[in-house]
Amino acid sequence: MRFMNRGYILAAGAGVAWGTIPLAVKQIYSIGSASPLEISFFRFLIAFVIIVFVTKMKKEPLILVSKSSVLMGFWGIFWMSLISFYGMQYTTAVNATILFNSNPLFVAVMATVLKWEKFTRSAVIGILLGITGVVLVSGFTMDIHLWGDVLVLAGAFGWAVYTLLSYTMRGSSSLSVTTSSLFWGLLWFTPFMWRISGDSTVTGEAWLWILYIAIIPTAAAFVCYVKAVDTIGSTRASVFQYLAPAVAVILSFGFGLEKVSLYHIIGIIFIVLGIELTRRTKIL
Repeated sequence: MRFMNRGYILAAGAGVAWGTIPLAVKQIYSIGSASPLEISFFRFLIAFVIIVFVTKMKKEPLILVSKSSVLMGFWGIFWMSLISFYGMQYTTAVNATILFNSNPLFVAVMATVLKWEKFTRSAVIGILLGITGVVLVSGFTMDIHLWGDVLVLAGAFGWAVYTLLSYTMRGSSSLSVTTSSLFWGLLWFTPFMWRISGDSTVTGEAWLWILYIAIIPTAAAFVCYVKAVDTIGSTRASVFQYLAPAVAVILSFGFGLEKVSLYHIIGIIFIVLGIELTRRTKIL
């Protein structure tokens, strides 16, 4: 039970950290000095250097050469980040929040089809409560921006695949799994290097935000999430991602960027209820 509780804490920590990303990215875009490709690549490059250092300090295996780790690099690092960031240019922040945070449904359905986890009624209700909470927190409005919406949804699918693949790596060091996925993910960026190898327009202030994204919501959160999946399973861990939009709203309110209304509060309550219901479900 102690290990299970630790898994929930790690998953919650990752969800909270990811909730800070929209504010950080918004700050970078307001400066107008970095493209989605630059943010994605440098985010993972810096995170990779940090995790390599920590992994070597812990004397853990550095790079795992396996089909799962290579695919994790493609789906969870390269595909998820690049496709989602480009999609956000063609849709609203509300749409992106709702669509990307629907990926626990992908996780639950695919885990059931693969017979890795049992898709129970309580789990379904918990996931749907969480999605309802995300919709409420996001403002209860959603306009159709087909191309951008499809791209963000495709990015969410990539993260769901990453979650399931990390489940196949359970038993391996979470540091080694994360280092390996970042390594292979960065290799997938190689064909696009010519787009960022010239004169970069990234300013000093933008670098500070990129550094933050690389350290907290990427390096630290990815390690926590992989360990959480290993401990409590893919479906339970994935629903803690619903904390991200709630945290984003709270931070936006704290920075004076958004007012908190009744539907925000109700949405956060739904998110907490959805997480708790899924957590109590005997999924594995």
